[in-house]
Formats: sequence, C-alpha cells, structure tokens
Amino acid sequence: MPALHTASPAPAAARPTLYGPISRLAHWGGALLTIALLALGLIAEELLPDGALRRKLWAWHVGLGMLALLPLLLRAQWSVLALLAGRRPAPLSAPGPLRWLEHGVHAGLLAVMLVMAFSGPLMYWSEGEPVHVLGWFSVPSPIEANAALHYYSGRLHELGSKLMLALLALHVAGALRHGRSSLRRMAGPRPQQSAR
Repeated sequence: MPALHTASPAPAAARPTLYGPISRLAHWGGALLTIALLALGLIAEELLPDGALRRKLWAWHVGLGMLALLPLLLRAQWSVLALLAGRRPAPLSAPGPLRWLEHGVHAGLLAVMLVMAFSGPLMYWSEGEPVHVLGWFSVPSPIEANAALHYYSGRLHELGSKLMLALLALHVAGALRHGRSSLRRMAGPRPQQSAR
C-alpha cells in the first residue's frame, strides 16, 4: 500500500471533494463485510437453536472474520494516514457538535471493527483452540488457555456487536442527512457526458 506524506497536510482549499478509489473500495468492501459478519453472528447467536445450520453459520462468521483481519488493519492505516496528510475530503457538516459527532462515529466504527477482529479469535485461543478458517487452514493459538480471558473477550465481542449496530445506524442517518452530497463523495466521479 503506498505511503502518504504526513509532514505537511494539504491546505483546506486543496483538499479533494471526493474520496479516491482506494478509499471507496475500502469503504464499500468493509461495509459489505461488516454487515455480512454481523448478520451471520446475530442470526447464529440470537435466532437459531443449536444444530448443523447454526454451526455452519458460525464457521462462516469465524472464517470471514479471520480473513477480514488484514484488510481491516490496512483500512485503518489508510484512513489514519489520509487524515494526517489532509487528503480526506472536508467534512460536510459545519463546525460544531454535529461535525464532532460525525468524527466520533467514523472513529468509533474503525475502533469497534478492530476490537471485534481481535476479540473474536481471542475467544477461541483463550480456550487453547485453533481458529479454523472455512476448512482451508487453521490458525493455532499463540497463547495458553485462560478462562478469565475467554470470558471477557466473549463479553467484549458481544458488546462490540451491539455497539457496531448503533454506530452503523448513526452512520446511515448521517449519510441520509447529507443526501446526494454524501453518496456522491463515496460513489466516485460521474462519467463525462458526451457533447451533443
């Protein structure tokens, strides 16, 4: 992933008006993956009785979660570097409480995704179990079994899923509040219309 120069942030007038292709891909890919993981986890945990279907959904939840770990770390790094370099588009909200809320929701989403990505495998590893990734490979536990760590990582993962739902709802509400301006920034530039 290319490094961004962080020594001198771009002046406000030079900031882009749209997110770049890497940011758009990371945003929409991360959104789809997050929604899929939440749906699989919540359906398996809340709606299904113990059985083959529930175990299959858990296996997909765990496998996709492990596969998402590296892209998630790269996504977080890219977002922070773009922010420090002043290469993120200026916020749509005027300075004030709403802008702080938007910043908080964005930071909260990244933070909760990271917490979920690490607490999930930790639940298995703290039982001394490897994490099986869709039958392709397994990631052995790097730590010894620890009942307290297993309990707290499980509670943290559960709390994170609820917090993720709340943050996603706020994020969608903010996007709807800004309407087309918000969507256009994350959808990319419109194709040039041909002259008639």
